[in-house]
Amino acid sequence: MTQPDKPPPGVVKIIGKLYRSTQEAVLVMTEPNPSPESSTPPLERLPLAELYPACFDWKKPRPLKLGIHRDLIAAGYEPKRVRRALGAYCSRPSYQKAMRPGATRLDLSGQPAGVVTETEIELARVSHAQRRLATDESLPNDIPLPQENLMAGRLELTVKFSALPKPLAVRDGMKVGFQTEGAVVVAVLSPKLWRKLEQAARTWPFWLGILTGQLDRQEGGTLVLKQPVLQVFEKKPKPTAE
Repeated sequence: MTQPDKPPPGVVKIIGKLYRSTQEAVLVMTEPNPSPESSTPPLERLPLAELYPACFDWKKPRPLKLGIHRDLIAAGYEPKRVRRALGAYCSRPSYQKAMRPGATRLDLSGQPAGVVTETEIELARVSHAQRRLATDESLPNDIPLPQENLMAGRLELTVKFSALPKPLAVRDGMKVGFQTEGAVVVAVLSPKLWRKLEQAARTWPFWLGILTGQLDRQEGGTLVLKQPVLQVFEKKPKPTAE
């Protein structure tokens, strides 16, 4: 008896199995022979241009609606397939060139859905640069940050304590200080805030004070806060196990 011909490497023999489309059969035929232990089929990329030709054009792409991935997921497609397909579509140079300020974005039906803004382009550029830098081992974490990468912000410090500070009476109220792990932090509490602390210490056996303020100046190893804000909370002891 003659033995059946052995299929060449990389070709799966298909007998008595129907496929939803010729494309699916081709995909299966070109996959290497699966392991008998593997029961999870390979993830097939979502054919965006075939499903939504008015929106997706691989040759002449146009900017997509913000949040279009949610529309695809709502249409019943698996999130992983959606992310994989959109990632391949939007990462191509032709799509990046189409992302110009004022360019019209399209929804799944090909209708206008907003325009591309300068801010969106800048955010996309920064995100791409961050992903590139994250994989670049030649740049250490302590590399100096260029001036153009710095954004305006406000520094606030927070000190937590659970005992009444030893104050020093000054012109504007009571000056208190805290020895933290990294520095000494001082602030001047108004009479109202100091009375609030005294009330908490008299009323509650256990309490927590949280002092927050902007950095006024640094004197050696001492940080001086301005415009301090005080919050005080009661701490209830944990019930003992019987």
